[in-house]
Formats: sequence, C-alpha cells, structure tokens
Amino acid sequence: MSGRSASLREATARGSAAVGIGLGLALGLVACGGDPDAGMPDHVRQRHVLLEGAPNFRDLGGYETSDGRHVRWGQFYRSDDLGSLTDADVEKLADLGLKLVCDFRSTSEREAEPDRLPAENPPAVADLAIGAESFMVKDLRERIGSGDLEGLDLRGMMIEGNRQFATTFSPQYAAMFERITQPENRPALVHCTAGKDRAGFASAIILSVLGVPRETVMEDFLLTNHYTKRATDRQLLMIRVFSLFRTDSELLRPLFGVERAYLEAAFEAIEERYGDFDGYRRTALGLDDAEVEAFRTAVLE
Repeated sequence: MSGRSASLREATARGSAAVGIGLGLALGLVACGGDPDAGMPDHVRQRHVLLEGAPNFRDLGGYETSDGRHVRWGQFYRSDDLGSLTDADVEKLADLGLKLVCDFRSTSEREAEPDRLPAENPPAVADLAIGAESFMVKDLRERIGSGDLEGLDLRGMMIEGNRQFATTFSPQYAAMFERITQPENRPALVHCTAGKDRAGFASAIILSVLGVPRETVMEDFLLTNHYTKRATDRQLLMIRVFSLFRTDSELLRPLFGVERAYLEAAFEAIEERYGDFDGYRRTALGLDDAEVEAFRTAVLE
C-alpha cells in the first residue's frame, strides 16, 4: 500500500463520519424542502423535531427497554449541525431547554458552521471532537470532478470508520457519559455535522446503556435515511452536475446515508475487544453497574 493510500485510510478511520456532508458543503449544496415525515408512522413523526435548518434533529425518548420501561421524552436529542438554523428554529431549540450540547465535530467543521444556540440561557457545550481530515474531502472532490472513482471502497471506509468509534475514540464517548449522567446536564443533545455517524454511534450506546434492545437501537440508527433522503438525493444530483456528468454519483451514496453494516461493525469491534457490551461499558466508558442503575432510574419511566 502506498503512503498516500495509507494516509487516506487513516483519515477515513478518523473522520469518515463527516466526509459525505462535508463534501456536500464544499460543493455549495443545500438541502431541499418538503415534509420528511410524509407517510411515516406516528411514532416516527412524534420523535422528529421539525427544524428547517437541521432535518435530522430528533428525540431519543419513547423507546422501550428490555425490562419494559421506556426512555423519557425530552431527555436526550440527536442532530446534525445547528449552523443553518433559522430564527424560528432557534426559538424551538430554546423551548427544549437544553442544558448540554455534546459536539463531536472537528475544529474546522465548527469554524465553518458555528452552531446557532439560544442567546438566553444557552446550553453548555462539550467539545468532543472526532475530526475529519480536510485533505480527504479535497481528494474526493478532485476525483469526483474528474469522474475517477475507480478503486474507492466507500462502504468499506464507512465500516472501518464506525469500528474506530468503538475503539480509538472511546475517550470522547466516555467523556460524553461523564456529563450526561449528571442531572444538571439534561436535557442533552449529541450532534455532529450530518448527525448520522458520530452522533449515530453516540445515540446507539446511550440507548444500549439504558437497556434498549439492539434491534430497536438499529431502527433508530437507520431513521437517518428517512429524514435526510430528499437532501441526499439532491446532493447526489448536484454532484453529478458538478462533474459534468462524468461521475456516477450513486457510487457516493454510502457516504451520505447509513447502513445496518456500519453500526454492526461498531458492535462487532466492541465484542472483539471487550467481550460484550457490558465489558465495553465498564472498561471503555467507565460506567459501573451502580452508575448505570442510577442513570436508568433517572431517565426511564
């Protein structure tokens, strides 16, 4: 493997989460409008917080745990970046009464799209950066422009990136739990740029610690594809136009959405290294059984 290929693989492991949406931003793309919940079941519509500037903003409440309890509504939220919120969106955000925002974006991502947060009683912000390397976006942009996507295993890149969330970046997720288990830090929001990978894994392990079954956790992970479908379709079309129709933009779809294999890869990495999720929870996240029970008592009903 050449040095450049090795560097690209390392960049992917460290930041594949932001590449798809970062590429869209680099090309000047915007999301299209419309009701993303049209035709969705009531329980899916209920958890979606409708914000014009953050289509992937949703409540993690309502999910049933293995022992028959439910995650309380209004305790945990997940979203994409908040830099494009309208004034009306910011008012809605204020109504949620957020106490903490866990931001997994890199410094460059935050500088490019600073979050718009309520001016009055703003939430605390925890910088838990899991960054994307800017040269990776540049490399992909150049290859898209030329139509040269040969040899790019984008799905493999995303799978490897998700494995890294469960291993390399455990300190950031442990720091998240250190904060969200404190009652003064709730309601809490976890977010990244697209709200699908870094925030997706954060949401998955929050629900898992609370005792939500794995298949339900997966269903929440995959909801991103429903909420962002219109925006993704538009971005892929515009990439094709940008490349003067030299690029089959459908080959890029793995970067813009989520797949079952992505989260499965993260949980497989957990089992390989820690034996099971409880081992990961204790060793990597630093949560003992008593802390978990207290956490569940506080946020389940």
